[in-house]
Amino acid sequence: MKPSTFNLQNRGTVGKSVGKLRVNDAMSDFIVCHAHDHVLYFSDKGIVYSARAYKIPECTRNAAGTPLVQVLSLSDGERITSIVPVKEFAEEQFLLMLTVSGYIKKVSLNSFSSIRSTGIIAIQLVPGDELKWVRLCTNDDLVAMASQNGKVILSSSDIIRTLGRNTRGSVAMRLKKEDKMASMDIIPTSMRRDLEISSDASKIIIGKGPKGPWLLFISESGYGKRVPLSSFRILPLNRGGLIGYKFSSEDCLAAVFVVGFSLAEDGESDEQVVLVSQSGTVNRIKVRDISIQSRFARGVILMRLEHAGKIQSASLISDTETEL
Repeated sequence: MKPSTFNLQNRGTVGKSVGKLRVNDAMSDFIVCHAHDHVLYFSDKGIVYSARAYKIPECTRNAAGTPLVQVLSLSDGERITSIVPVKEFAEEQFLLMLTVSGYIKKVSLNSFSSIRSTGIIAIQLVPGDELKWVRLCTNDDLVAMASQNGKVILSSSDIIRTLGRNTRGSVAMRLKKEDKMASMDIIPTSMRRDLEISSDASKIIIGKGPKGPWLLFISESGYGKRVPLSSFRILPLNRGGLIGYKFSSEDCLAAVFVVGFSLAEDGESDEQVVLVSQSGTVNRIKVRDISIQSRFARGVILMRLEHAGKIQSASLISDTETEL
């Protein structure tokens, strides 16, 4: 579908349905890509598959879609958990992988330039763990990782060793009992140069005033907020992390994004976030409509979910991507 299929809506609205889902099915990811992009599909079992974007037929909002088993050679019970569109396999780029149990590793993008139809190993997993997030990065980028309980680690990608495909990686975050990783995003080099990391949280001004970049937090119950990135200091891996979001006992983190890549003339973000509920309802809202708050605030309501379950996934799109 074209991004314009989903019109911009106000914060706190219900959203639009994308059609009736099959039994035991749920929406997972929403990405923006070009028809001739290489799309890398990563499964929960640590296997990666590849297919051109045009292999997925364009359809209407209410269509059921194409089963991935018709495009990829998935094994029984295997689920696709992360999708990465790639225009070209540049030597200086890497794929950063994060598992639910908090293991992270970095692999050269060139290692995935030739993938057989049955897939290849992307990461070694221990029983009970699964690959959930994969992002493109360079050695000069920063990586932001967050757990379901709202803990955040901001780290430099150059301290993460480049490994081969058939390895497990290292510990990204020390997780407390019953806590799991919730999301990961990349802070690019261009934004890092202009960013002054500060551990002085008293400098945060609540409201619409502070300029970006920000961390955008989205909870499973449909709440969200922006927190200035300057309120988080860079930490090494294998730490407990800093509090980024204070949750009630019934709620937890669904996604976190770095926003502020694209700014309007007034210094505000002109990016948009697409929220997808478990029932297949989609809401597309402006990031600028989400208020800037402290690390300990609950946030504001982004999407009403009385009859739509929880937020299943969230995706960030820029203003230029909406014109594709």
